[in-house]
Amino acid sequence: MNINTKMNTLKNGAVVCRWTARIVGALLFLITISIAIGQGIPNPFTEPVRVQLGLFALAFILIGILAAWRWELSGGVGSLMGWCLFVLSVITAPRGLNGFVLALALPGTLYVTSSVLERYYQRRQSA
Repeated sequence: MNINTKMNTLKNGAVVCRWTARIVGALLFLITISIAIGQGIPNPFTEPVRVQLGLFALAFILIGILAAWRWELSGGVGSLMGWCLFVLSVITAPRGLNGFVLALALPGTLYVTSSVLERYYQRRQSA
């Protein structure tokens, strides 16, 4: 494989990661908002601390997903930090980590991957 093919693979990989993250993130955002509207958003000040932490972390995840449309790396890292905090707050739940909780980490991971691939591509391009 020559260098141009490798460079195109890096660029294409970054684009695929970015758009996959955007699509999955938008779907997760819409699902979360739909659930919140359907069930009603609880008053966080009347909830136990563990629930307050989970709500804060979920908000952090969603804000990170939205911010990553403009600032890929910062939004992705913020979303992943929120996800880690969310996992810590729900890890003792009887059901444990379900598919939805695991899916919340996907956009942040893909945004960070896209950003890293893009930066590597740009560095190799300028060299």
